[in-house]
Amino acid sequence: MNKLDLLKNSKDRMDKIMLFTAVLTKELQRYGIKPVLVGGSALEFYTQGNYTTLDIDLVVQGRERVKTVLEKMGFDRGYGEKSWYNEELELSVEILDDTLAGSMERIITVNIDEDMVVYVIGIEDLIIDRLNAYKWWKSLSDGEWATAAMAIHYEDIDFEYMESRSQEELIEDVYLETVKKAELIRKIK
Repeated sequence: MNKLDLLKNSKDRMDKIMLFTAVLTKELQRYGIKPVLVGGSALEFYTQGNYTTLDIDLVVQGRERVKTVLEKMGFDRGYGEKSWYNEELELSVEILDDTLAGSMERIITVNIDEDMVVYVIGIEDLIIDRLNAYKWWKSLSDGEWATAAMAIHYEDIDFEYMESRSQEELIEDVYLETVKKAELIRKIK
């Protein structure tokens, strides 16, 4: 039974996302391509499944090669150039961009199997992404999820880096507000 067959029987959504992304990553690495899990999928990972998403968000260079690999895996193109869907696996993939909004050095590597990994955007850059949505798009839920992710991973966060990024992004006000909220949550727990 191949790894994609395992996905058909998977009941845990996050396990399914991570296993599929690992299979895709392994295939793309043959071509020197390193997909990075971002967006809602990364948030679901970092919040340990408390946040849920319907698709797998990736940043990948080499869109044409990704297209070929996804087609071989039984995915059909959805609306536009970015969306792919596999009805049998009940998975949707969004190729959001070819450039990571954040630091490649902060990407974490999650080992899924002996020879399979998933690359996930660093927690700091994910929080900055959510804070941008909170400030500029007025997305209150993104602000709440940024706070939750920060509270969960508080001990692991590089706050100097985050402060610098928040200044670059002109979101220092919402960043500082989020730090205070995350600290309060940690005191309560």
